[in-house]
Amino acid sequence: MSIRWGWLVALFFAPLSLSSAQNPRSIDVGPGITAVKTLSQNWSDRQSIDFYNAPQGSRLLPFDWILHLEQPNSRKRFLDAEHIRSLGYLPRLKDDDNPHALPVGFIRDASYEDGTSGLGLTCAACHTSQINHSGTAFVVDGGPAMGDFEKLMKVLASALRQTAGNDKKFARFANALNVDPLSDAGRVLRSGVRAVARQRVGYNDRNFPGRGEHAFGPGRVDAFGAIFNEVSVTFLDIPQNWHAANAPVSYPCLWDAPLHQHVQWNGAAENRTSPLGRILFNTMEVGALGRNAGEVLGVFGHVHVNGIELPVPLRYSSTVNTDNLISIENSLKILWSPKWPEEAFGALDTAMVARGKEIYKRARCLECHSVIDREDPLREIGEKIVSVDTDQTLLINFGRLASTGRLAGRRKTLTGKERFEHVAPVGVILKHLVERSILNPGLNPSDIEVGLAGILAGNQNESVNELNPGFQMTAAIQAGEKMLVGKFDSLVQEGSDLRVKGGVFHVLDKARNFVAQSNGDNVVDLRSMESVQSAASQLKGIVSLDATESVPGSDAAPEAIINNAEPVIGYKARPLNGIWATAPYLHNGSVPNLVELLKPAEKRVKKFRIGSQEFDPINVGFTEDRTKPVFDTTARGISNSNSGHEFGTELSDSERRDLLEYLKSL
Repeated sequence: MSIRWGWLVALFFAPLSLSSAQNPRSIDVGPGITAVKTLSQNWSDRQSIDFYNAPQGSRLLPFDWILHLEQPNSRKRFLDAEHIRSLGYLPRLKDDDNPHALPVGFIRDASYEDGTSGLGLTCAACHTSQINHSGTAFVVDGGPAMGDFEKLMKVLASALRQTAGNDKKFARFANALNVDPLSDAGRVLRSGVRAVARQRVGYNDRNFPGRGEHAFGPGRVDAFGAIFNEVSVTFLDIPQNWHAANAPVSYPCLWDAPLHQHVQWNGAAENRTSPLGRILFNTMEVGALGRNAGEVLGVFGHVHVNGIELPVPLRYSSTVNTDNLISIENSLKILWSPKWPEEAFGALDTAMVARGKEIYKRARCLECHSVIDREDPLREIGEKIVSVDTDQTLLINFGRLASTGRLAGRRKTLTGKERFEHVAPVGVILKHLVERSILNPGLNPSDIEVGLAGILAGNQNESVNELNPGFQMTAAIQAGEKMLVGKFDSLVQEGSDLRVKGGVFHVLDKARNFVAQSNGDNVVDLRSMESVQSAASQLKGIVSLDATESVPGSDAAPEAIINNAEPVIGYKARPLNGIWATAPYLHNGSVPNLVELLKPAEKRVKKFRIGSQEFDPINVGFTEDRTKPVFDTTARGISNSNSGHEFGTELSDSERRDLLEYLKSL
């Protein structure tokens, strides 16, 4: 090879170097990418970078360690850009905002007890996506990432264990930290690496599939499974509360999330507001703060549950960064969904879009997925919780019970009189820890007592409800000619009956959709034993009391039996603006593209590879990459089914193409 040709080859394979104007987010793009573009989403580059870098209160390991940690079976740095890309995350170049060249969503975050800074993850790690097409990388803020969280965590644990167990590897690591590996300080460091490795392995064992089981794969995590395990197992120190995390879901898009009444795939969290929140939590938006705090507790946040409880509710110290969570939520209020980039993916056919708009109505899409103007600052987000026969594992897991341990006897909520017994719905335990961890640290117990005295005296249920994000099951219960639609703490089938705890529901005739607010309906409240008794008298033959729970009193667990009933549990249907940028589809990511979604479930592809970032504008999804893992919709023991949501299946090929063109335009 001549010197001239060698120089050309070296130039071709050299890392892409773009100016800050060409690459304003400093993304370290991979081979084959020659340009980086952002989409018009109503955020400035500054707002996006702040979103990437906002600490939330998590800590995976000491911050300085990640800067020098090596990959398993290699001397290359863990943060090597190629390695980060192989894990599905977005590496970044070094700049003033990111002096250590950390990936998107990786940040110096919560400190350990000795003051050592930790490495944490932000919302951006899982909610910023890169979509590639014809050599251009598009950065989508608030989009579902393709990060393989399970793989990241297992590789990290392996790297830590090898560092502690291999003398040469540890020596290089210690020297990089300016510690003599053979000194007392070196021995302390090595012991610390072993301890953190055990923590990471423990987290992985609790929240990921075991060896030989089907992996989650890129772009998915069992978020509620992890949150519930960390809250009920780790923070309460009750190992028997563990439950297999086997219901992974795709990362949802974040645009418009603060404008929804109900959030999460199952609508379990509510964007509630309360004037009392200003006093207790420094914000009226208690639902959003509580929802985001719960996410932090599941992803490497920490809360210390006090060993004793005073008559006045005490704050639980935690790493949750409430100020930043409030700021993040405020920034998301103005984030727009991304529009189809016609210059790159092809211009939309206006005639097809017009025809597709009519088909959208005729094919019943509009019944569940309202259409909004993404740029309207006063836009209202319509939503429904509906059952369309998709995988139910997430919903079933959500209603499980757990031992309360040291929480037994404590008030469940700040403002309610009801107290924990020895077992409670895990969602209620989460709600309790969230409320206590986000309490304003400037309040002392006497301030709390004075502030809550009036509410506690009257036990005003509406105020109780307003001061937490919910974390309840959304469900419609079919009981003869009646439908009971609403939210419940837990719901368990017992033969032909349903046992329910807590909640408020509407009594409807032959209604099948969850209605957020149904004016004029008969509303039944199950948040106290007295209200359960009232419900039983109002709805004779439908609601009855369990004899073991019939003793009235404010401390009794509100529980009722719904006779001869079955649940119709569903997921939240949201507006589809920006749907083109959110593949794969359904809540669990079991359908690779929109073309497949419009087929009957039995004809959808059963196995496909997931993890590619190369966009397919024809089928509206990602192309398959043979180097990526297989998503098997038939795998057992995991929430992978691609059944249900059979809408548009009766359309002709031309009608389906028109509908697809319209979906691209949203």
